[in-house]
Amino acid sequence: MEKANTWPEPISGRSERQPGARVAAIKPARRHLVLNLFVAAATFIAIDFFASGLPLEPRRSLQVLALALVGWTLTSLDDTLVAVTAAVAMTLVVTGKPDSLFSALGNQLIWLLLASFLLASAFKASGVTDRLIALATTRLQSVQALAYALTALLLATAFVVPSTSGRAAMMVPAYAAISEHCGSVRVRRAFALVFPTAVLLSAVASPLGAGAHLIAVDMVRKLSGQEIGYLHWVVLGLPFAVSSAFLSTGIILKIFLTSHERRSKLTIACTNVRPAPLWKRPVWIAAVVTAGWLTEPMHGIDPTILALVGALAAFSPTAGPISFRDALRDADLSLLVFLAATICLADGLVTSGLNEALVAAVFHPLQGAKLPSVVFIALVAAIGLLSHLLIHSRTARVSILLPPALVLAQASNVDPVIVMLTMVSATGLCQTLMVSAKPVALFGRLDENAYGAGDLARLSAVLLPLHFLLIMIFVLIIWPAIQSMLA
Repeated sequence: MEKANTWPEPISGRSERQPGARVAAIKPARRHLVLNLFVAAATFIAIDFFASGLPLEPRRSLQVLALALVGWTLTSLDDTLVAVTAAVAMTLVVTGKPDSLFSALGNQLIWLLLASFLLASAFKASGVTDRLIALATTRLQSVQALAYALTALLLATAFVVPSTSGRAAMMVPAYAAISEHCGSVRVRRAFALVFPTAVLLSAVASPLGAGAHLIAVDMVRKLSGQEIGYLHWVVLGLPFAVSSAFLSTGIILKIFLTSHERRSKLTIACTNVRPAPLWKRPVWIAAVVTAGWLTEPMHGIDPTILALVGALAAFSPTAGPISFRDALRDADLSLLVFLAATICLADGLVTSGLNEALVAAVFHPLQGAKLPSVVFIALVAAIGLLSHLLIHSRTARVSILLPPALVLAQASNVDPVIVMLTMVSATGLCQTLMVSAKPVALFGRLDENAYGAGDLARLSAVLLPLHFLLIMIFVLIIWPAIQSMLA
């Protein structure tokens, strides 16, 4: 019997309905393309009309940013392709300096991420994840205890692995080992939700937990002049990450499992055992690098240099569980290029004078109106929490939303570091849609018994309001107290 979806047959053997079917399939795609082009053109013209008071360069940079937003939110184009296109456009029509585009790939942030990717590859190849999972399941007495242990493990990986996608991919073998021994589909679904939720929400513990964090640090430095060191971020971000991740894990267990299922026990054998030196050495190297980052104020060694030294040590002939060439292949080149493009884009927004123009045209009147800081922060948190419904990239959300929030913070007399943490922590919650985050899509498609759109909507209906309240508690009480102690 012939397959229904084979390559088209010669003309003499074609069905009369095939051309019509292909035309019917092409028409919606064409309509979608025409609609996207119309929205892009309308956006470009609207900015020219409503922002006609802005000088030419700030207006062009605003148009480039708006068109990038259209590409990120309304089209199926790759996020990195859109970012590179926007960076090239910014170079051509705004800065006119190709060096700013080319030098972005040599930015310190890019090298830091590359070194962290190499360390993550060594960590993953060492098999230490499988050992930890097996050890946890032999000592813990319930599904609930294992879920919290996994949350703690994922929280720890935020200090080593530089992207949520990388951390999610690293934990796929752990989920596979656990899902094989789950007694019911409900338990498997709960664990499938715990993994991406803990990955996404624990990221704020470290400036390396997500690529968006490095962009946020760079934006705060450029727009407010404040420097945020590694230890400074950890002191502020770790308490929120712990509260957010463990609270969300508890909510998942409560919503999707009965009390009997939460108390049931799993037993998992370790299937990927490597010789002790191969799995211990990358762990010690990662621990030394992390300790070096945390103690930077004492020794003054640049974090990127520490990361590069650690990466080189991890691939020495006697320590490396994976070859350096293979580790380079595992590095997320798309993320590195995306970050370089957004760095160039952000530089164009600053050098064009758009930020100063926005302050003069919009935010100075707001400053005169004395917008209450609590209202402003609540607005930033709400926008950040809901932004994943339209902008399906964590880095893109921060790149788009943080600059105006920082500029508005000046008008509202709000600490820019608090504004940055509010935006970063809010944009980290992105579990409502399967397409809103790569870890969510990854674990949702691992097997047919994982979660679906209804499960995500059910979970987000609880997590969104709770995280809004949690962010406001940290903004009003905890972060200011920590800031005062650090001052």
